[in-house]
Amino acid sequence: MVKDVVRCEHCGAETKHPVTKTIGGRELNFCCTGCLAVYEFLIEENLLEQVKAAEQVENKNQVS
Repeated sequence: MVKDVVRCEHCGAETKHPVTKTIGGRELNFCCTGCLAVYEFLIEENLLEQVKAAEQVENKNQVS
């Protein structure tokens, strides 16, 4: 059986062996426990939305 490749919720890396955790009612995949820990920290400190917004701006600037 071939496992599907999934993207890490935090860094976007692809993995066939994700660390999976249900957060906020959603099952999320991470490439490693480090990315999971950072993601949980960002949620605890109410920084997740701020980081995602900054990443969107950065990605938009790279395309331009």
